[in-house]
Amino acid sequence: MLKYAIVLCSLLVILPFAQNVDSLIDHANELYETRHLEGMNLYESASILEGIVENDPKNVRALYELSKVCYQLGDRAEDKGDKIDYYEKGRDLGSKAAELDDESPDAHFWYMVNVGRIGQTKGVLNSLFLVPTVKSEIAKVLELDPQHTGALNAHAMLYYELPGILGGNLNKSIESLDKGIALDSNYALLHVDMAKVYMKKKDYEKARWYLNKVLEIETPTYEADYVLDDKPEALELLAEIENR
Repeated sequence: MLKYAIVLCSLLVILPFAQNVDSLIDHANELYETRHLEGMNLYESASILEGIVENDPKNVRALYELSKVCYQLGDRAEDKGDKIDYYEKGRDLGSKAAELDDESPDAHFWYMVNVGRIGQTKGVLNSLFLVPTVKSEIAKVLELDPQHTGALNAHAMLYYELPGILGGNLNKSIESLDKGIALDSNYALLHVDMAKVYMKKKDYEKARWYLNKVLEIETPTYEADYVLDDKPEALELLAEIENR
């Protein structure tokens, strides 16, 4: 009887701690999602998640959420070396999360995103060895969650960025982006990237149509991304093809 009483007491101590950790991760996510309102929110989010991972290094959710934040910090960094440092940290965190929970699409996704960013930063010719990893991780995410719009976008842009001789295929890009838009038409990045694909195909009329769709979105799925990245990029691309 004493044995069961000890176990029960242990559970009563652990449960509030676990709930508190989940609340902290929720708060870190809120800060991440409102980084367009206050620039320091991203860094505060990182600080909270760093603390959780330091104290609970096997917390899968904290690991992949911090991986996501590292990707954003890498995008913000101006120095190439700093970018790669952030992406490599995000890669390692995502990899650890995926090792701990192979069935987590978010763990595999943010691992893949950071690996892809390392490749983009180093340049295609210097990072071709990363392509099989990116491909396999995209496939894994879509196996776990066929409606993962982020993975569909990543699949599309992999075929957009690769040269044709290495497997690049703009029609495959369009196919994946069409699937993503059908699932979530308020995911602005899908429209921006579709426009890029049509620009590469020199179909500027269709590119303009998708860019204007970005400007028409009233309730973007990812508001911070929309305000900080997607809408400004859409406006920039529209100006670029204005007379074409």
